[in-house]
Amino acid sequence: MIQKCPHCKTDVIFSRNICPACGHPSRDEERGEATYLGEAKTDGRPVYNQVMETQMTARQRNGRIVTGLICGAIPAPLLAYSAVSLFWLRPDWLVLLGTMYAAWLAYHLWYGRPWARWLGAGSTLLAGCAGLFEAVVVLRSEVAMNAVQIMAYVVFSLVYLWCAGQLARSPDVKEFLVYQFKHTPDF
Repeated sequence: MIQKCPHCKTDVIFSRNICPACGHPSRDEERGEATYLGEAKTDGRPVYNQVMETQMTARQRNGRIVTGLICGAIPAPLLAYSAVSLFWLRPDWLVLLGTMYAAWLAYHLWYGRPWARWLGAGSTLLAGCAGLFEAVVVLRSEVAMNAVQIMAYVVFSLVYLWCAGQLARSPDVKEFLVYQFKHTPDF
């Protein structure tokens, strides 16, 4: 847990009753609440997490983490597939278009566009169901099975279904996206 040392007044992670910054012993009752500002108060550097710690609620901060995971998880499988196909000089143009769509969607989702939340939920739900369907089709086919392909379909389908569930139902994600939309200029 990050706390403020009563002796050196720095925010440190206490694992025992000794401050890792100054070496003085301090009990848990003596330590203060961390401000997360560190030396930035005195040397003029911007403090990037100050707004997050002072203006966002705990639910919004949690939604920020989940939204970040979703924004990374949506384009990841398509980006990996595109990289491999480009390496083998056999680009699949439909997958490249899907990668650009996923990156565009993740960008607008991160900036809290209300339509991006529902478009993302629908797209990831559709992609997750299609991936599971494709895994079943590959399993039932008479052609030799590719275990890596089946595993990729199942794993990425489950990730997409999780993303759809979080976008559609999570109050934390909803609160963060509302906060982000209010604090992002129009473009």
